[in-house]
Amino acid sequence: MRTANSNQGQSSLPDSNEINEYIKEYLRYSNYTNTLECIEAEIKSKQVSNKMLNKQQVIKQTGEDLPRIFQLLKSDNIKTKREINLEKEQKQFNKKYQQILQAGRQIFSVSINLLQLLHSLKETAKNENLSETLENYKIQLGKYHKVIINEGKPEGTELITEQIMHEHKTKLFKNYQDKNVDGMIEVLLSLRVNALQIAPELRKNLVYELIRNDVFNIEATDKFDFVVHLLDINNQSLRHAITSLISVISSTLRGVEYLTYNGNMIIIEKIIKILKEQESGSVTQRFCLAILQKASIKDTVIPTYVHNEMIQWIINLIQKSVNTKIHVFCLDFASATLANIIHTPYTLQYLEHQPRFSHQVMEQLLKFIKDQIQVSVLMHVLICLSYLSKENFAKQIEECRFVDRISEFVEYYSVINTENEAAEIDKKTVLDLCAHMFHPKDTSLDNSETLELNELKTEDRIREYENEQGELIFECFQDEVS
Repeated sequence: MRTANSNQGQSSLPDSNEINEYIKEYLRYSNYTNTLECIEAEIKSKQVSNKMLNKQQVIKQTGEDLPRIFQLLKSDNIKTKREINLEKEQKQFNKKYQQILQAGRQIFSVSINLLQLLHSLKETAKNENLSETLENYKIQLGKYHKVIINEGKPEGTELITEQIMHEHKTKLFKNYQDKNVDGMIEVLLSLRVNALQIAPELRKNLVYELIRNDVFNIEATDKFDFVVHLLDINNQSLRHAITSLISVISSTLRGVEYLTYNGNMIIIEKIIKILKEQESGSVTQRFCLAILQKASIKDTVIPTYVHNEMIQWIINLIQKSVNTKIHVFCLDFASATLANIIHTPYTLQYLEHQPRFSHQVMEQLLKFIKDQIQVSVLMHVLICLSYLSKENFAKQIEECRFVDRISEFVEYYSVINTENEAAEIDKKTVLDLCAHMFHPKDTSLDNSETLELNELKTEDRIREYENEQGELIFECFQDEVS
C-alpha cells in the first residue's frame, strides 16, 4: 500500500526549479534582498537542487509528509498521513453513531409493541388510571422519538407553553388529592424531561417560568404544605422525581429564594433529612446534595446546615470515601458545600464559640490532605482549611500543628509522580492554591474595611453571573431509574 502511495507521490511531485522561482519571486516582492542573493548563489552552485532531489528520494522511501509548499503546488493534492488517519477515525465515529441511532430505533419499536400490548390489556382491566398512564407514556415516547429522528440534535427552541405548564400543575394537584403516587411521579418526571430537552440557553428562563407559575403553590398559599407532604411520602421513586425537579429549580438564585420563600427553611430541612436517610452515593442522595450545594450560595440558609449537623455529616462522608467507593458527584458537591458553609461569617463565629468542635474539624481536614482523595475534593478541603487559618483559631492552629502540616503536605505533593498531562495540571493547581492561600501575609495594613473589600459578595456575584450567562446545567445520571 505504501509503495502505491509512493509511486503516486513520485509522479506528482512539483519541479524543484519551479518552486525556487516562486520563492525568488516572493523574496523580490518583499524586498528580502540579502536572502534573495544567498538563495540565488546556492541555486547557481546546484547545491539546493541536489539537496532537494536527495530529500525527495528520502520522502519516497519513508512516506514522510511533504512540506506544505509541495502540497500547495502538487497537481493531485495528495492527503497527508494525518489527514488520512483523521478520515479513518471519522468513518469509524460515523459508523458507531449510526449503530447507536439504529439501537435507539429498535428500542422504540419494542416500546411501541409493549404499549400496544398494554392497550389490549386496558380494555379488559377498564382502569382509568392505566389509560392516563398509557397516554403519558405515549407523550414521552413521542418526545424521545423526535430526538432520534433529529439524530440527537436539540430540538427545544421554545419554552413550555403556558397551557402545558398549567395542565401539569393541575394534574399534579389532582393526583395529590387522589393520593395517586404513580400519577404524581409521572407529572414531576414529565416536567423534568421538558427541562432536560430544552435548549441550554433557554434553561434559565424555564426555571423562571416554573417559579412564575408557582409550581409548588408556595407563593399563592404562603405555605409549603404541598411540597412538604410530597417530600414526606416514603416512596423512593417519588423522592427521586421531586428532588430532581427541586434541583432544576434551585439552579438559579431566584429558584433558591423561591424554595426559601419568606425565609422559611422547611424544604432545606426536609432535603437534609432525606439526604441522611439515603444509601451513600444513591441517585436521590446526589440530587439532595446538588440542591444543598446550589442553595449554599445564599448565606441565610447556612444556619440551617450548621444546626442540622451538615459539617460533620460531610466530613464523615469524605472519611468513608477513603476506604469505600462513593460516587464522585456526591464527594465533589458535598465538599463544595462544606467550603461554602465554612466560608460564611455565621459559621466562623459558630466555630469560634465551639473550640472543641472547631479543633475536631481542623484535625480531620488536615488528615484528609494526606489521604488518597480525588483532586476536586482535595481542593475544597484546602479551601476550608484556608478559612480556618485565622487569628481567631490560633489555639487550634497551634494544637493541630497547622502550619507544619501544610508545609509537609506541600513538600510531599511537590514530588509526587503524575501519570499524564491532566494530572500534572491538577498538581500545579493544588500547589498554586496552597501558595495563594497559606503564604505569609502582611497584616500591618489589615483592617475590617479591607477585609470586607476582599470578601466575595456572593449573592451579588451570582446574580451578575446569571444575568450574563444564560446556560445552566441540569443534573442527569446514567443510572437513574424511573
